[in-house]
Amino acid sequence: MSTARSIAVGDELSPVTAESNLTTSVMYAGASGDMNPLHYDPSFAAQVSPTGGVIAHGMYSMGLASRMLTAFAGGPDRVVEIDIRFTRPWPLGTTSTFSGKVTAIADGVAKVALEGTNASGERILRGTGQIRV
Repeated sequence: MSTARSIAVGDELSPVTAESNLTTSVMYAGASGDMNPLHYDPSFAAQVSPTGGVIAHGMYSMGLASRMLTAFAGGPDRVVEIDIRFTRPWPLGTTSTFSGKVTAIADGVAKVALEGTNASGERILRGTGQIRV
């Protein structure tokens, strides 16, 4: 949790590391209503996936980045905006880490650069968040 007195340009958020797996994918599908078999059916995914296999929901990865930003901000009421671009699929059975860094502070709002990278160091998402300080 952060306060205005402790946030400075260059501060890094505590990273979140997670594995994408069939359990998280099926749970996310049920919670979101996104039942695309690309996210849980290996035979379907083998035919259509850019990775040749099942991939995690992009919104699941965004949710992890958002959780990290919200924890740093001190609660959901302090998050002004989050803008994410998905840059690479996240195959099930792999681990990714979500990180962030404060890049600017102006008019009571901190801008945070957000990134998710897989175990190979390839970016799976990038974006920005804005939080009240």
